[in-house]
Amino acid sequence: MNNITYAFALGAGLVLSVAAPNAQADPIVQTLTPSTMSASQFNSLFTPSTAVLTSNYAFMNTPNAGVVESQVFTGHEGPAGSGLSAAGLYAYAYQFGVNNTTDTSINQPTSVNSASTLFNATPVATNFTNAGSNTFAYAITNGQVGGLDLASSSTVQTPSSIAWLPSSSTGSLTFQFLNPATNTGPLGAGDTSGTIVLLSTQPFTQHFVSVQNPEPQTVYPVAYSPTTGSIGPVPAPEPATMLAWTSVITGLAVGHRFRRKIRTA
Repeated sequence: MNNITYAFALGAGLVLSVAAPNAQADPIVQTLTPSTMSASQFNSLFTPSTAVLTSNYAFMNTPNAGVVESQVFTGHEGPAGSGLSAAGLYAYAYQFGVNNTTDTSINQPTSVNSASTLFNATPVATNFTNAGSNTFAYAITNGQVGGLDLASSSTVQTPSSIAWLPSSSTGSLTFQFLNPATNTGPLGAGDTSGTIVLLSTQPFTQHFVSVQNPEPQTVYPVAYSPTTGSIGPVPAPEPATMLAWTSVITGLAVGHRFRRKIRTA
């Protein structure tokens, strides 16, 4: 009787968990909202550790569409009395430029909707600008850092959003310019992005960059990104997961209660 009651309670919990929707959490896309940082403040915390990597991209019918520039910086102690330190960090800085050229198939200026690349280590959160909370990205829209000079004479546009998509062992970044939710247009011909900076504890390697335009991409640029490091944060369990495990635990608890009653009867 004891074993039957316990098995029934456990079975009830398992049935409830099976009846619940899929308990496996889907990947969580995280938005990295950049804080604005001045070039002078960045240069007080980081020094270049690589030369600028300049790499062209092209689309069908637009053979000289634009360029991606990237550079890696090594962090150090901030100015005396600032209380800031970037020691142990690498800064990955990116600029995206669109040449003042035309898509020959439609005779219209070219543009860039978004750019995406592997970033195989979770970006590090810091609060170097005293914004009140940590940030995972910085936007530098005035002044030059290192040798990144695309923004020196063009219209500067910060991505409307930056998305970080972690998986179990890799991660990717997407810099989105065209965004109907914010009524933001693409990065247009002759324009460039501001310098976007993300931080990591991992040293650098290079990966290809996918640049999106209505035309298919024909030439893929490369940019600096971290070597493989820890990936996270770990997604929180979905409600279905919590329900599933709660059902099992409840079933076990009910079975244990019945067992105690039978023993004391």
